[in-house]
Amino acid sequence: MKPFTINEIIEVDSTNNYLKTLLNTNQLPEGYVIVADFQNSGKGLGANTWESEPGKNLTFSLLLRPDTLKAEEMFLLSKAVSLGIIDALNEIRNCFTIKWPNDIYYQNKKVGGILIENQIQGDYIKYSMIGIGININQDVFTSEAPNPISIKQILCQPLNRKEILKNMLNQISIWYDMLSDEYFDKINEQYFNHLFRNTDYHDFKAGDELFHAKIKEVANDGQLILKTPAGEIRKFYLKEVEFVF
Repeated sequence: MKPFTINEIIEVDSTNNYLKTLLNTNQLPEGYVIVADFQNSGKGLGANTWESEPGKNLTFSLLLRPDTLKAEEMFLLSKAVSLGIIDALNEIRNCFTIKWPNDIYYQNKKVGGILIENQIQGDYIKYSMIGIGININQDVFTSEAPNPISIKQILCQPLNRKEILKNMLNQISIWYDMLSDEYFDKINEQYFNHLFRNTDYHDFKAGDELFHAKIKEVANDGQLILKTPAGEIRKFYLKEVEFVF
């Protein structure tokens, strides 16, 4: 992958929105990165928002052009990006996992999240805007989010955000190149190895139904495939099932 082009800004509504605006009027290179000290309307999945204290965390968006990746396999991009983030964080301390579909976890607490917005052209992805938020040095969280934590709170010491960003982009680049070279089996294997609650049976909730199951796999289209103790295979897309804590 070509070198990254990093554009640092002080404040923006959301880095994905800002990147989208730039794309409407500019020919941006693959690897273009918007990094903001503060997002005043940070976006999460769906209608969710992202709390981030100014100057304390990593909030950035990355432009990629995986134009050989079929739209029906778009979740492979999420897997590759997640692995890059995990590899960078696990160099700090080997304790982080990927919670399906798009969160970075420490034990039962959320350290970060990913929001990928794809532009589809025909059967393939034309470009992807990958928004990433990682709690680095924040000490207090005031939103209604149930379980946030920062890396500073985990390690009991502050960290250099720019160094983490540099390493994270490099690690994402490694996995993105593997995606481009179609090492799908390797990506799927490592993604499952780093998946939150990837062993044993756990409680899940689908609508009003509470049930026990273990994760069998995550398909390339993002479907979570579960297996119950009775051997029943159950499949869920985004927002159709939730983890029970």
